[in-house]
Amino acid sequence: MRKVTLMFFAAIICSITACDKNNPGPGNPSIVGKWRWVKSVGGIGGFTSTPKSVGYNLQDEFYADSTYKRLKNDTVLFSASFHTTKNYKLSATETVNLLSIYGPAIDGFPVAYVVRHDSLYLNNFYIADGENSVYVRIK
Repeated sequence: MRKVTLMFFAAIICSITACDKNNPGPGNPSIVGKWRWVKSVGGIGGFTSTPKSVGYNLQDEFYADSTYKRLKNDTVLFSASFHTTKNYKLSATETVNLLSIYGPAIDGFPVAYVVRHDSLYLNNFYIADGENSVYVRIK
């Protein structure tokens, strides 16, 4: 049984660490690029929001010069700056990559982020009932 469990975890680790040149995998946490919002889950009621349910599309754009834009239905809502911190020690046993967006229109709490292949996952861990969001890379 122990050998089967070890083989199972080895298979998972191999599949997680595999990536191709066009889609960054777990080993490449770069968020530079354009991202289309897919859904958010959470909040006080634990609701799921999608572009269809809210009636609009969101796009987040992260540039190599640390500038950021949020677009709603292809119109810029605001521009800001962003900063990432790799391997932030969240607890004695957990590290996360942090994303902070700040500027005249926004000064929010940092969120944890993970880039896997063509998906960006944002986790609002500072707020107990915060939202978790999923984006896909725009090619």
